[in-house]
Amino acid sequence: MLFRLHRLRPATSASFARRHRSSLHRVDPSLVVFDKDGTLIDFNLMWGGWVESQAWRVEMTTGLPVREKLFDAMGYDWIRRAIRSKGALCCTPMGELYKLAVRVLVNEGMPADEAEVVIRQCWSMPDPVLTSRPLGDLAGLFRTIKHMGIKIAVCTTDNRQATIDTLKHLQLDHMVDAMACGDDGLPAKPAAEQIWTICQQVGAQPHNTIMVGDTHTDMLLGRNAGCGLSVGVLGGASSLEDLAQDADVLIPSVAKLPKVLFQYSQQAIRNDIAANE
Repeated sequence: MLFRLHRLRPATSASFARRHRSSLHRVDPSLVVFDKDGTLIDFNLMWGGWVESQAWRVEMTTGLPVREKLFDAMGYDWIRRAIRSKGALCCTPMGELYKLAVRVLVNEGMPADEAEVVIRQCWSMPDPVLTSRPLGDLAGLFRTIKHMGIKIAVCTTDNRQATIDTLKHLQLDHMVDAMACGDDGLPAKPAAEQIWTICQQVGAQPHNTIMVGDTHTDMLLGRNAGCGLSVGVLGGASSLEDLAQDADVLIPSVAKLPKVLFQYSQQAIRNDIAANE
């Protein structure tokens, strides 16, 4: 089932990002940009276990009752063992999560330099292979998109090497044309620069680019970058209500994406035929 959500809101003032929501049918998909965690792989499996282990390690090292405060700062509901919609874990690069953890200790009265040492000692990265559970037949999905003549990119707040390791493990890396990652030095989501950089790398136009993600931040990214379509995937880190605020289409899983791409590609062909008559 597909849910279309057409809105008429003013877009960003940047000329590169201008788009007209009343003309979504003119989108001719040439590039699909996927978020990674929560869209392609299980978000909670990777990040839920990670934040729990980090919090326990910091609490054991310091002897301070900071576990729940770290959960709160990261946007993790430890009772439900779920990521909070719009929480830091949804949309924050690893470097910024590190700073959040340091800040929690400083707020507990620990000197900043000592807090830095503790977090550096406790900090680790989630295993990009063992915690990467694909949300469906991703290889089949990517092959279908490629057969449609559409390029594929990944835009994530995760670090580049971890992203590469995950894509290799899932046997998707050879089908990905470009990536923008959290440690690339670009402004973080939902700033538009990551999408613009990807578009420049692969020779695509933002208005023919499809942003696919599971968070409200991903939908804002698509809007800010002037993407032709922002597709929200249900069941990830954000709630239906949050996704619906800025999504053009909602789908229950990425398995339904080819239908969306086909519909808009066919409409673009019909528009071209009508324009030449």
